[in-house]
Amino acid sequence: MIKRALISLAILIIVITFQACDGSEKYTKTLEASASAPQVLDDGNEIVFPGSKLDLPQFKIDTVHETTMKLSISAPVYNLVSVIKSDIISKKLYLFENQDITDLYSNYLTSDATMEHSSLALQRVKNLFAHGIAAAKDMQDAEQDYASTQTSLADNISKLTAVGINPRALKHAPAGTVWAIADIDEEQVSEIKPYSRVDLEYDAYQGEHFSGIISSVGEVVDPVTRKVKVMISIINPEGKLHPGMFGTARFLDGSMKVVAVPSTSVIQEDNGAMSVWVTSDYRHFIKRQVRIGQQSNNEDQILDGLKPGEFVVAKGGIFLSNMNQVDPTD
Repeated sequence: MIKRALISLAILIIVITFQACDGSEKYTKTLEASASAPQVLDDGNEIVFPGSKLDLPQFKIDTVHETTMKLSISAPVYNLVSVIKSDIISKKLYLFENQDITDLYSNYLTSDATMEHSSLALQRVKNLFAHGIAAAKDMQDAEQDYASTQTSLADNISKLTAVGINPRALKHAPAGTVWAIADIDEEQVSEIKPYSRVDLEYDAYQGEHFSGIISSVGEVVDPVTRKVKVMISIINPEGKLHPGMFGTARFLDGSMKVVAVPSTSVIQEDNGAMSVWVTSDYRHFIKRQVRIGQQSNNEDQILDGLKPGEFVVAKGGIFLSNMNQVDPTD
């Protein structure tokens, strides 16, 4: 009886010892896993790995670099105004896409005519004053009138320039032409040259191409879209094109020096935004939104958000983005 009890006690001691060892091993592994787990910060926009450097096969780091990329510059275009010959009066008529621009151009023509009249009046008073015929008061009034009309003209020119119209060029446009506006990315404006040819295709005439010439390149960058308006003159002998029509303008095929990253670096977020993971020490990663342009040879042009020389995750970025979706209690 005593012998059987001793055997049972021995077995119990062995079981307890085994469980204790097994529990200690599991606890040690838990501590090691906890110590090696990355920190997810800023709602998943920042990941910090322990150690001196992340060295895993599923990750690859590449450098933001400058390269020469073949680009085909094209942009949406819409017809702003049609210049036609009037059958009633000897002057040309300008048919704009909306009444607001019609009013702007009408005000410009009025202030331009007033300016010309005021300039002639000032010159006449100056001649009379030089011969002692006009009084100093007449000279002062003429100068003030000229300054006022000059300010009014400048204001109207600025308003037309803001919507992409070069009023001086449009004023001398021949009848039978249509003037269109294309919105170009500010980074591509340097490649757009005045008086160069443009190929246009309209939604209303798919497959049919129209030839245009760049009349002027806008001097104002839209603060929201970062676009510049380019004015295009198009010959319209058959009268097919009308104000308000939409289409596509193709400017050129050429090469351009751009900032680029591997296409695998760019991640599209659920809201449509584009982002990349940036690092400086291979263990601290920060998500940064970027604006991309065209793609060539598996590389994406970076318009905004990165600078040459920075390091980005070229492989494994999706893994970093998904880390924020893992329940930390799992």
